[in-house]
Amino acid sequence: MPTVTFQNENIKVEVPEGATLRKAANKAGVSVYGGPNKLLNCRGFGLCGSDKITVTPDTCVSKPSFFEKLQFGEGTKTRLACQAKITGDVIVNTALAMEYGEEMRENLKFVALAGVFGILTLGAVVFMVFEMVGKPLF
Repeated sequence: MPTVTFQNENIKVEVPEGATLRKAANKAGVSVYGGPNKLLNCRGFGLCGSDKITVTPDTCVSKPSFFEKLQFGEGTKTRLACQAKITGDVIVNTALAMEYGEEMRENLKFVALAGVFGILTLGAVVFMVFEMVGKPLF
């Protein structure tokens, strides 16, 4: 059985050949999702792109899937943990996923703030419309 070494966490786990790196990480208790992506992910379908990792050697994992080629282009070293299937011993670096998680955390803060201001603006517009029509809200 191939051995997967998670470089940043210094954890090794043996998994059956053909298992995805996401399943190997779950078995080892390692998260391949950073920040809010632990909750906001596609659960392994390759659609969200939040489980970005690098794998060495890249010959010991399956070829990039359609979703990986779509997100990262041809010839990139970045892979999605949910799409990369193990064929031999590999070393996995999860730093990209953690960085992306922090980026998403900052984006969510901005979205929350924009949402609050949007709701306040909508309330002000509705109030002004009712005042213009002559039927005050209050």
